[in-house]
Amino acid sequence: MQCSNCRNSSSWMEIIGSDFICPKCVQKHKIMRLIYNRHIDTFRGVLKKLKIKNYSEYMAIRREELEKNVNFDKIGIKLKTTNVVELD
Repeated sequence: MQCSNCRNSSSWMEIIGSDFICPKCVQKHKIMRLIYNRHIDTFRGVLKKLKIKNYSEYMAIRREELEKNVNFDKIGIKLKTTNVVELD
């Protein structure tokens, strides 16, 4: 089968919406890569909950959307904080 994004052939593909995506392209999303590598069932559940239609929507998933749908502490993923404090 052929990846819809990079056009490389692979024997194992993930279905993201209407696209067949190879594992290399799936792991281009920084946070979803962590979920994909740790818990594939959680990864597929998130895709269903968010109703992803294609690969471009997959790449546009934001951290806030994921935090609403996934308990990162439960699956053992620690994300870096993005809080920035400017000191005078």
